[in-house]
Amino acid sequence: MRDFTLKQYNLYLSALIDNGYKFVRFDEYIEKNLDGNNFALLRHDVDRRPKNSLNMAKLEHDLGVKATYYFRAKPCSYDEKIIKEIANLGHEIGYHYECLSDVKGDYDQAYALFEKSLNSLRVLVPVKTISMHGRPLSPIDNRDMWKTARGKELLNKHELLGEIYFAIDYSHIAYIGDTGRNWNTKGSNLRDHVESEITVDLDSKDELLEYFKTVKNSVVFQVHPERWDDDLMSWSMQYAKDSFINVVKFGIRLLR
Repeated sequence: MRDFTLKQYNLYLSALIDNGYKFVRFDEYIEKNLDGNNFALLRHDVDRRPKNSLNMAKLEHDLGVKATYYFRAKPCSYDEKIIKEIANLGHEIGYHYECLSDVKGDYDQAYALFEKSLNSLRVLVPVKTISMHGRPLSPIDNRDMWKTARGKELLNKHELLGEIYFAIDYSHIAYIGDTGRNWNTKGSNLRDHVESEITVDLDSKDELLEYFKTVKNSVVFQVHPERWDDDLMSWSMQYAKDSFINVVKFGIRLLR
């Protein structure tokens, strides 16, 4: 079976379920100050192809699993109907912001854009957490917005639980992501890292499945739904796109 299909994703979730994991949303994890082992947090960055996100959300709902979906304020991601459908399935909706890179580092414009986009999303659904969009082709890290006093005031003003890269202690959490279309993304993952004492570098879907069957510490499983597709044609097109982007990222890493 190919990896990065809904069928394979089903196997991953089923392994965690059988292993006794409790699935919680990011807002629940932060609000309840949860800690300890056997928590699974599913994070979905909806960069493009929102219909894929809805398909994934329905699968999770059928399995009795909750997840968090971060939507960009871009036409390639922002679909009001799908956003509301996913929220109605019991999943959390968050804002996948990229304001600082959008305005080429102008903080005043970035904060204004952030508020405008957040307020628009909140017309549709509640939003309690945010997560930066990496924008690997830009030299700007969007998370820098929250290092200033004004940025911290903005988070408090809008009663946000926080940016999930900073709001959670990941030191004892396994952080596993599909960035780079593999489970060992050191060469193609430029920004999506957390500080954890648990290192997970896997070479195949079979190794990942076995890990989920046996792991005992808490897990963040970070997935981009755009690349998960059972349709062979769509899957192949995304595979080609991801492969090209990985080459570009490798070149950027060398230059930096």
